[in-house]
Parts: sequence; C-alpha cells; structure tokens
Amino acid sequence: MDLIPALRGLSTVELEAVARDSRAVRFGAGAMIRPAGEQANAVVLLLSGTVVATHTAPTGGEVWPEQWTGPAIVDKSAVLDGGTPSTGLVAITGVIARLLPRIRFLRLLDDEQSVRRHVLGQLARDAMASRRRLAQAVTLPAVAQVAAWLNAQDPADRVAWRGSQEQLARMLGLSRVTINRALARLTAAGAVRLTGQGIVIDDRGRLDFLSHDS
Repeated sequence: MDLIPALRGLSTVELEAVARDSRAVRFGAGAMIRPAGEQANAVVLLLSGTVVATHTAPTGGEVWPEQWTGPAIVDKSAVLDGGTPSTGLVAITGVIARLLPRIRFLRLLDDEQSVRRHVLGQLARDAMASRRRLAQAVTLPAVAQVAAWLNAQDPADRVAWRGSQEQLARMLGLSRVTINRALARLTAAGAVRLTGQGIVIDDRGRLDFLSHDS
C-alpha cells in the first residue's frame, strides 16, 4: 500500500494498521464494485487495475465521468460526502484493492497531515479537471475534445488510452462513431497512432495544436 501516493508518508506501523483495518478484494474486468445509489461506506485503496465511475442516462446510454488507475484512492469525494452517489463504480480491468471503512478513512485524514494534504490536493486537481472537461464539452468540436483529453493523460506514457473506442466514447460522453471519426482525423494529422497496445501519441505538439482547433 505504500505505493499509493497519499499513503507514502505513513510510517510502517501506520501502514500496518491501515492494512489490518481494511479488507482485501479482487474484481474481474466488468465487475460492479459499487452500484449507483448505494452509500459509499468504504474507500477503495486501488493497488492495481483501472476503475471508472459510471452513470446511466434515462435513454440507457452509459457515461464514465471519472477513472482511476492504481495505485490510487478511488472516489474520495463520494466517501467524504457520505451520501448516496448517483454514479456507480465498475472495474474495467482486473482489480486488486483493499476496502477501508469510511470512518477509518476519516480518522486517517484527521490524524495524518501528509495524507490529508495529498487528498485535498488531489480533490482540487480533480475539480479543476472536471471544470476543464465541462468547458471543453460545451465549447470545442469533437476532434478537439478527443485531442485535449488524450493530451491530458500521463505525459510519461506514450500510450494515452489502452481501452476500446467504445470505452473512450463513454469517458468523453460522445458516440462511438464520433470517436472513430475524431481518431481518424488525429491519425491522418500524425498526432496519434492506433496500435494493439492502444492509442499512442506520436506528436504531442501537433496533438496540443489540434486540441485548440475550433
């Protein structure tokens, strides 16, 4: 668990206490971790794998407004809120994690300044990212939205997206056809390349330019 950024400042004793107070879990790809409308009674300490928040529209379409790839703490805002979130949590790859009860997570935040500082910082970054995505969805054409989202992924990893185009459509709230057309244009421009590993960024400068193309 010391690989989870928020927990790296903890002592060995405190890490052992968190491990003792949490429960080990595994989920297969596609497994529901927490359904929408169910209270977030435990925080997910994600050791490996990728989890998404899911929202199903009245028409039946599914949107993934947020994702986490381990090591990370999943859906901190829902746990801190203590209500019943309208989004569920689904594993899109195999997942190894530990579930830490909400009351224990809150005590950890109260007792450990390093954890509290990191969690608050990440919540702020998440909020700004959500604000930026909303603005892009309203003001940018689809190609620029896809380019901006890919460009915002980990710059140290040339593979910006390892999932399917259908899954990327859910992340961005666009149709599968729209994603396909946008990727075709980005590929033709030499910004990205579609490979067996996923979407590879070939020219980040070009991708950045296309992300501002209105």
